[in-house]
Amino acid sequence: MGDLMFKTAKMKKFRVIFHRRAHDDVVAKLHEAGVVQLKEISELEVARKTVGEEVYEFSSLLRKFKEMEEFLGPGTGKPATVKGLTYEQTLKLSKKSLVKLEPEVKKLMEKSEEIDQGRQGLITQIEILQNFKEIRFNLRYLRPTDEIHITVGRIDEEKVKEFFSVAEEALEQRVFTSVIGGGKRRIVIMVCRARDQQKLSPVLYRYEVELLELPSFSGSPSRAINELNKRLVEIELQERGLKRKVRKLARAKAKEVSKVRELLEIQRDRLNAADLFGYTDATIVIEGWVQAKQSIKLEKVLRAATQGRHVLRTYDPQQAEMETVPVKLENPRVVEDFEYVTEMYGLPKYDEIDPTPFMSFTFALFFAIALSDVGYGIALGIFMASGFWFAKIFPWKLRRMMIVCAIFTVVVGLLIGGWFGFGQGLWVNPLQQPIPLLKLVIFMGILHLIVALGLAGVLKDLIKRDWKSILFNRVSRVLILIGFFGLSFCILGIGLYEFGINFAFPKMDLFAAFNPLASAAPIVSAFRVTFYLGLATGMIGAAVMGKGAGGKIGGPINVVYGITGLIADVTSYTRLLALGIATGVIAFSINFIIGFAWNGMMPTELTPLSIIYAGLLLIVFGFIFVAAHSFNIFINSLGGFIHTMRLHFAEFFGKFYEGGGMEFAPFKAKRRFTKVEGGEWPGR
Repeated sequence: MGDLMFKTAKMKKFRVIFHRRAHDDVVAKLHEAGVVQLKEISELEVARKTVGEEVYEFSSLLRKFKEMEEFLGPGTGKPATVKGLTYEQTLKLSKKSLVKLEPEVKKLMEKSEEIDQGRQGLITQIEILQNFKEIRFNLRYLRPTDEIHITVGRIDEEKVKEFFSVAEEALEQRVFTSVIGGGKRRIVIMVCRARDQQKLSPVLYRYEVELLELPSFSGSPSRAINELNKRLVEIELQERGLKRKVRKLARAKAKEVSKVRELLEIQRDRLNAADLFGYTDATIVIEGWVQAKQSIKLEKVLRAATQGRHVLRTYDPQQAEMETVPVKLENPRVVEDFEYVTEMYGLPKYDEIDPTPFMSFTFALFFAIALSDVGYGIALGIFMASGFWFAKIFPWKLRRMMIVCAIFTVVVGLLIGGWFGFGQGLWVNPLQQPIPLLKLVIFMGILHLIVALGLAGVLKDLIKRDWKSILFNRVSRVLILIGFFGLSFCILGIGLYEFGINFAFPKMDLFAAFNPLASAAPIVSAFRVTFYLGLATGMIGAAVMGKGAGGKIGGPINVVYGITGLIADVTSYTRLLALGIATGVIAFSINFIIGFAWNGMMPTELTPLSIIYAGLLLIVFGFIFVAAHSFNIFINSLGGFIHTMRLHFAEFFGKFYEGGGMEFAPFKAKRRFTKVEGGEWPGR
């Protein structure tokens, strides 16, 4: 973890200077170690090197090996052991492999392309002929001559009669017309003298006739289609034979293709990285970011690559650099899974706090209230932990997070829910008594906002050393929140008996509760002091920190107006009650409908036939029960996830969190098909 809980990993900016002859070793070992993120050198007086020509050569080779790998498929088996190759050695190995592999692979690729083109050509011809399949005579009879023009097209059925009449009138009856086929779109054939073609064109346009291009086939269209389908079958047989050859070649060569492709990618990445460095006549300068806890490892890597002949300096990020410092979240395993939601909103900036630890508990709790059924929680947890193909479409981090949410759902379901719509909770049944749960979600909303405005907001301002914001923004708004809702509870006379607490807020009318001069119980007076102290502190702070006359006048007004925003925020948490009740109502309705149908369809007398009938009914209704509740789990899990996310993104994050940080992207070799001879690089 960082120096402060809720803080992202501590970063150091580093600069290293070393001799040019150590360039390859330094870049290679940094790439294998994967502990730094490189950045473009910042000093303008240091020269930059352009490596475009070298990168082009590697990219050209890489493209060819990627094409071969895509054709053969990725290699299988254990990673190949390779030496720490230089650029020149990698080029030599790649070219040698290309000479050996490309002719055979290219031959099969060309054959595959030829088959694909042949198949596509046949399919295209069949599609064209389908337009004429209702024609039963030889297509060569429809070929135009120098004297005769023949038009074939498709037109809406209701326009045919009028179209023929207008066409005959336009061509003074010197036209032969025929209609073929049935359906809403008819094929029409028009034969006229070649010199009368121009007179027919406006009529075709007016009646939106779709002209059909006559294929160059002899014989009837149906016969031609049959012949083309036979040729398609022949092509399918050729393709099967080709696939057998490809599989055989892949078993022998795919591993080598993947190996070389990976080596080329690694070297290309190293060449691209070198474009970020600064160069003098004798030395190279590299800048970047490293996690503070990885600084010692960085020193070891550099010492191994340069034999100790380097200068390394690390620095804490300056305030002006906070926007560009990369961010890496660091949380315990269970909390780490909830980073999935944080990343959906945006990573924190380096000088912000990580909201994931706060959210890891409340997200699971709010989701559980929205689903609120023990059976649903168990089913969701089993599904997410299983290896079902449908479950695997979700990222593993999201699945682990939902397993935690499912566990919370089981616990909450025991208190306020049932088992697939049967039974009721140990504490309260929201379908019959929604008020206790309504009170609970409102109290939870207020507490959630206090954490956002108070704890999380204060931690953020402590990191930035913004003392004015702590006093005039964080503390004042927490006091307003507590005081305002405390007085509101007094106006409503809310009791806490449902929670096992023998207490009720003293009942008062609206004006008396907020009147600082009216006599009241001590707790009411305490809420008044809290509310007006927070209001005064916020208004004074807004006036002091406001810029210009508008800011100094409008700021205090906005503080007062901000109370309405707090009311809306707290009210928003009542959606948890609505979602929980909706889940229960749908589950109850499913059971009621199935039970009603079961009772109505079950035989009253026991006979061999009725027993078989009852067994079939049991199977059918069992399937309906599982399908209906599965749908309810899905739709309400989705709704619970979305609304819980909204409560955190809008109500919670909006009080202290900005986001927009850049993820720490280490310069690291991606190895899957290769491994370095002798194990890990020195210093790792």
